[in-house]
Amino acid sequence: MFLTTYPSPWLEEVLEERHYLEDPIHAACARTPSGLAWDRIGDVLELTPRQRSILDRARDHDLASGYSLPIRTPGEPEAIFTAARSRDEPLSAEEILTARLLGSVAYDRARELLGEAAKTLTCVPLSPRQVECIALVAQGKSDWEIGQILGLSRDTVHEYVESARRRYGVRRRTQLVLRAVRDGHLNMEALL
Repeated sequence: MFLTTYPSPWLEEVLEERHYLEDPIHAACARTPSGLAWDRIGDVLELTPRQRSILDRARDHDLASGYSLPIRTPGEPEAIFTAARSRDEPLSAEEILTARLLGSVAYDRARELLGEAAKTLTCVPLSPRQVECIALVAQGKSDWEIGQILGLSRDTVHEYVESARRRYGVRRRTQLVLRAVRDGHLNMEALL
């Protein structure tokens, strides 16, 4: 499930430019258990030039400051709740508390609304080798390149990836990568 109020042009840019592969917000959330104000990202993550550029581009789309809360529920895909604004100034303690409470309530409500559908979001089992191959697919590697990296034949790599794709019931490898991230098989750091 993906719910957002981010501006459509920003979402299009994120997908077209593959910003999600080096998203500094997601990378920072992977390293903190309790949430993070965007102005504190440098406390948990040394930003790369590309990550700084992504944050600058987000500002151009009126996403200048915010708070992101990773939500981890055993047996379910990870979620991240983010509250953002156009003003480029640190959030107050009250605003952070409000974002945390709102994030928790919104997540719980979304799970209630999904009802039985939430139970169908169980993780698809993948072998460690399939996960390795999918991580390299996410980095733009071909089956042949993945085979060279992992010491496998191109055909073997192809079968690992296609088997995982069939398990998820998706048509494209991009969809496979996104589902593997959703299910926690891959995190954003593994994609870099």
